[in-house]
Amino acid sequence: MAELSDYSGPLKSDAGFEDFSRDTLIKLLKTYSKIYLGYMGNWNSVMKQYMSADQLIKYETEVYIKTAKQLEAPGVMKALNIKGNDVITLLKIMQMLPDGARPDAYAPEYEIKNNNHVIYTIKTCPSLNYWEKVGDEKAIHLTCDPGGMEEVTMQIYAELINPDIKVIPLKLPPRKNKDEVACVWEIKLEPKT
Repeated sequence: MAELSDYSGPLKSDAGFEDFSRDTLIKLLKTYSKIYLGYMGNWNSVMKQYMSADQLIKYETEVYIKTAKQLEAPGVMKALNIKGNDVITLLKIMQMLPDGARPDAYAPEYEIKNNNHVIYTIKTCPSLNYWEKVGDEKAIHLTCDPGGMEEVTMQIYAELINPDIKVIPLKLPPRKNKDEVACVWEIKLEPKT
C-alpha cells in the first residue's frame, strides 16, 4: 500500500501512523510538539486565574517531574533505543522530548568537551520569548532563576540517567535584549569519590 502524504482523502477506518510517509510523520511530530508546548502555556494562563504564580510554578514543576520520571524519559529511551549513563545520553533524551531542544524551536548549541562534559546553550526559547513579550517577569524568575523550574527539571532528567550528572547554570535570563542567548548550562558527570 502506498504511503499517504496527507489525510485529505476518505476516512480510513484502520488508519495508523504506519500509513503515512516519513515527511508527513515528521510534520505531524512537529505539530504534536507545538501542541504540547501550547497545552502547557494554556494551562498556565488558565491556572493564573485561580492561584498565585508561586503556586502555579510549584504545581507545574511537580507535574513535570512526575511526567519526566514516569513517561517522558523512559518512553523516549525505549522508543529510540537510547542507552547509556553519560551526559551525551542525557542530551539525546532532552532533544527528543515532546518539548525537546531541537533546532526548529530552541536552536541549541553543544560544546562537547567529552562524553561527560558539555556546555549546552539554548539560543532561543519560545516560553522566554512569550514572557518577555507580555512583560511577565515573575514567570521568567520562577522558571529561569537558579533553583527554578527549568534547572530542577533538567536535574531530574540528569539523575534518571546518572545521579552523578550535575546541571550547572552559567547564564540565565533575564536578557538585556533579544539578541542574547536564552540560557547556557554546564552539564558534567562528577563521580563521587
